[in-house]
Amino acid sequence: MKPKHYIIAGLCLFILVTAFTNPGTEKHKEEVKLKMNAFLEKEIDKENTTSNNQMSEAGGILGNALAQSMVNMLVDNIVSSSNYIIFSTTDVTVEGKTKTIGFGILGNVFLSSKIDEAIKQ
Repeated sequence: MKPKHYIIAGLCLFILVTAFTNPGTEKHKEEVKLKMNAFLEKEIDKENTTSNNQMSEAGGILGNALAQSMVNMLVDNIVSSSNYIIFSTTDVTVEGKTKTIGFGILGNVFLSSKIDEAIKQ
């Protein structure tokens, strides 16, 4: 076989592998949930370190559980993904406007740093 045939065969193999390992919508939603829950946990821990009484700790735990359930519902409603065969994008729709905040390839989802800025606001 000629080197050109190896290149074409390798490219076809790469396309097949990326197509079969392209993450679905649920994987995109899970990554956004993980990112948002980690941020909320960090913020709640900040609040708990400033006050050390038991009532505030109990409130923090209850608040964390409530916040996680709200985040899960919010993410399920506003996050979607667009499939482009060999990769996919993580899309967020707010007030009718859709923004891409990440992409998925080879079974992984990579979120943009824009999501950190948006969460802080």
